[in-house]
Amino acid sequence: MKKKATMLIFVLIIAYLTIPVSAFYFDFQYFETDKFVYEVGETINMVAKLVADFSDEGWCYVSFAVVTDLGPFFADEYFIPPSPTVRYLNSSYTILPAHTNPTETGVQAFALFTVEIFDTVYQSAGDNIEITINRGHLAAVPLTTLSIQYGLNASLPIMIASVHNENVVFSGESVRLHVEDMSSQNVLDLNTTTSSEGMIYLNWTKLLGPPGFYNLTISSDGNEDFLPFTDSFEVTVLPAASNLTIVSSPEAVFCQSPDGTHINQAELVIEHSDLESCPIEDSMVLWTTGFGSGILSSLGNGKYSTMIPFNTSPGLYHINITATNPQYQTAQTAADVNVLANSLLFSIDHYYWNVTRGETATIEFFIESTPDWNQSIQLQLTDEHMQFSIIADVLPNQSCLVNIPIWHNLSVGQHSVNVYPISGYYQFITPPQFNLIIFGIIEINVSAGITYYGEFLEFNLNVLDDNNQPVHLVNVSIFCDNALSPLAITGFVNSSISHIVSLPMWIVPGMHNITFVVRSHYFHLSNNSLPLRVWMRTNITIVITASDTVSNNHLQDLSITRIISCGSIMTPPPILFTGITSADPFTARLTSLES
Repeated sequence: MKKKATMLIFVLIIAYLTIPVSAFYFDFQYFETDKFVYEVGETINMVAKLVADFSDEGWCYVSFAVVTDLGPFFADEYFIPPSPTVRYLNSSYTILPAHTNPTETGVQAFALFTVEIFDTVYQSAGDNIEITINRGHLAAVPLTTLSIQYGLNASLPIMIASVHNENVVFSGESVRLHVEDMSSQNVLDLNTTTSSEGMIYLNWTKLLGPPGFYNLTISSDGNEDFLPFTDSFEVTVLPAASNLTIVSSPEAVFCQSPDGTHINQAELVIEHSDLESCPIEDSMVLWTTGFGSGILSSLGNGKYSTMIPFNTSPGLYHINITATNPQYQTAQTAADVNVLANSLLFSIDHYYWNVTRGETATIEFFIESTPDWNQSIQLQLTDEHMQFSIIADVLPNQSCLVNIPIWHNLSVGQHSVNVYPISGYYQFITPPQFNLIIFGIIEINVSAGITYYGEFLEFNLNVLDDNNQPVHLVNVSIFCDNALSPLAITGFVNSSISHIVSLPMWIVPGMHNITFVVRSHYFHLSNNSLPLRVWMRTNITIVITASDTVSNNHLQDLSITRIISCGSIMTPPPILFTGITSADPFTARLTSLES
């Protein structure tokens, strides 16, 4: 495709000019086009190769041009800066119908390139290439899908343009539209004229034919710039649109019974009508969902119905409904049905039940089932600590008894018991819960030290539960003999250390039965008694005086006599005694209780 350029260099030398000439380099190597034969609508791509190196005070001007049979219609001109490297200069021109009249034989045209350079010395060069321009090829371009809905008027836009460039259009010219049905019967034969933008329109009404496929032929005899052309397309006339409306559908139904012997059904009623709300008869209406499918029966007047058996587990189910009819488009709609678990209602007389470790708790409650399948229901009873889990079969709508064995390894205290249905086909309306308070048994060993009247009682406790584990935090009430009121209450204390309580004055010295009543959280009350002697702490001073020898009086201790007479020593109960005897002035004797 390359063509060596013929260089025409004109050098203008101004004689008698004494100003020195700047050094520069200029080499025009070639100018070419991408080919030599074109047609209307195509683009001519041009390139020139040159070196132009000159001073900053100089300039270099280049231009591309195309001259057709109707004259020059294109020029691309610009200045380039100096450079010592080879440069490729590009330009392009699209052949427009207004710029040429190729007719049937085609016409000659020229692509021109010119370069001028000046840097105190002027030089120029150029080249031209002869090309041939023929008439162009046309194509019809639908701007929308050729699909029409039956019963609605439609205008389908189609553009007639060059096959090379859609911006080069076939404007103001005659075009023929010819339509046949699948039986080759003529439906439409129309001559029309393209707009200035090359547009024509296929105007379709329902009078042209029923739903189906049609062959569209677009043709033209061409003109001076474009060749004759014929294009064919398929036009689809779709069935008319229709409406599918749900007349009635339940929002929710109960699921089947757990054993599958009882199944609930839901009635579904829909209506099929056209866009003018007229009923459509003889349609095929289907329903499908995750667990089955079926056909709706016609009720007449465009209404269809069915009974859907919900032999499925609880959940939300999406029911798709499709209506087909030869004269109408397929219509679809959907309904959501919530399949509910069988409802259980739990009621109980007492929400707190007490039981002792090692025994069995019998819990009584009432279960109401909706619907009532007259079948036993498996329930799981579990405490929140997962210390026990019981599965029991109960019958709904009657009093239910469930035995919960309370083993010794269960912790004492309050246990929240939750009740769950084993089967997923049941669900409690309100999650049931009750409290089971487990008590333990304690054993008490008690000991006390020597106790004195009016002073303190010191005692030690050893408290063990029914698992032989120590119970540390206890409350102790202490009773004496048959007294109804305790002589002391400790509050909650640590049982592993000694404790001291004050003795009231009404507990006289002597033997007493002391009862220790022990309480602890979530343990049964327990007591233990022990005999306790209350002693009197006494100090006795004995004063002895000498007898009068003159009067022969016997030796006598008036202090002792006086004390004995008041009964504080000899009167029961006995007391412990420590005696100190002193003689004044010089005589002393050993004195004891026996003496």
